[in-house]
Amino acid sequence: MGKIIAVSGKGGTGKTSVSASLINYVAEHNNKSVLAIDADPDTNLPQSLGENIKKTIGDIREELQKERDKLAATTDKQRLLEYKVMGILHEGEKIDLLAMGRPEGRTVTAG
Repeated sequence: MGKIIAVSGKGGTGKTSVSASLINYVAEHNNKSVLAIDADPDTNLPQSLGENIKKTIGDIREELQKERDKLAATTDKQRLLEYKVMGILHEGEKIDLLAMGRPEGRTVTAG
């Protein structure tokens, strides 16, 4: 069984830098692949790891929203989602990377 490490906190405190350093350390000192998930809407972890990703889960969400009325009633939407997520998973030599991203659309502000 693997270990799960989550990093959270206030914005601008260095979470991405700490996460990238921790991911690189674990990847170097472990003989198993590391799955890094960037759940930050700004999606900066790939850059910090020296990777370039083309799509995020937020992008997939937007695509599926647009396609939902065009899908056949028999379409297994769960399988379709899983297929699309596996398609954007960046698989590296020691680090696999998945980014959540920010859904586009109207921003809601408090006040």
